[in-house]
Amino acid sequence: MTRLSNRQWPMLKMLYDNGSDHYMTIEDAQQFDQRPFRSMLIQGWCAFRPGRGFHITKAGKAAMYEFQSTDIVRKNPAQPLTAYFDPTAYGLHVPKARGTTPPKKAATVREFVSKRGAA
Repeated sequence: MTRLSNRQWPMLKMLYDNGSDHYMTIEDAQQFDQRPFRSMLIQGWCAFRPGRGFHITKAGKAAMYEFQSTDIVRKNPAQPLTAYFDPTAYGLHVPKARGTTPPKKAATVREFVSKRGAA
């Protein structure tokens, strides 16, 4: 999965939006934070051509596409929410689904330590 930082995203997007035939000069590149440039050069998402400048590569376009099109929808939305969400803490009733066991309530730190000390 492609992970873009808050600095890489706008920099890669700028190169992506300008297209394959657009080159950013060194003078233009000097106006921006250099950390995303370094990481994008290492990743191979952009390249430099002497006499032209920086441009997005095929790998950069693929990273951009993967980042924008990553699916976050669950395969089975009927499953319970994450165990880190306690609906009873918000006064919500946990509906029981037929044929399934309710999710186990996470132990508190005190319960965990007392069980561990007893063993």
